[in-house]
Amino acid sequence: MKILLVGASSDIARHLYETYKNDYDFIKFSSNDEFSDVSNFNLQDPDTYTDIENISGIVYFPGTIVLKPFKQLGLEDFKNDYDINVLGLLKILKYYQASLVDGASLVFISTVAAKLGMPFHSSISMCKASLEALSISLAAEWAPKIRVNCVAPSLVNTKLARRFFRNDKQKEMMSDRHPLKKTGKSEDISHTIEFLLSNKSNWVSGQVFNIDGGMSSLKI
Repeated sequence: MKILLVGASSDIARHLYETYKNDYDFIKFSSNDEFSDVSNFNLQDPDTYTDIENISGIVYFPGTIVLKPFKQLGLEDFKNDYDINVLGLLKILKYYQASLVDGASLVFISTVAAKLGMPFHSSISMCKASLEALSISLAAEWAPKIRVNCVAPSLVNTKLARRFFRNDKQKEMMSDRHPLKKTGKSEDISHTIEFLLSNKSNWVSGQVFNIDGGMSSLKI
């Protein structure tokens, strides 16, 4: 099964690749050539994409964490977040839709903040809510041949979120926000992604999987 990993330098993508590289034919796209099978890949420039046939899955990892009060966010902040989180995905889907095989699975990475209101998240929550809406629309439009699902994590200890884990006090504060009293790890998300790519989930489409330590649904 050919699986396209877009944003393959992310910690979650790397864990997915290292854990399941013997089970799937992963094709990695990243602006960081160290983690990319395509040189000089630029998400915003489809001319840097490479033609791939018979794709069984696409996982879209690119994301941002720009947390500011609304009055401090400029229009360029919103535009940059939208370009990365949403328009980049649209470009990938437009380019590779015709290459998807029947039964292909698409997985988009959202966030708990797409549905749970949090201060300072206006830009990223807007982007990821758009992504979730796109996923259920495409799941309906492309059924029964293509499955589309989202994974919506809470805070995961990755390099993108490193500034929230600088010391033990910060780590404890982040953990205490979750009913399960811990933050996520890359493997918590990558195992769910693999489930959605595999035949184990062949009756699952149009869903958002909240992998968030209980944050989205529990009040303890």
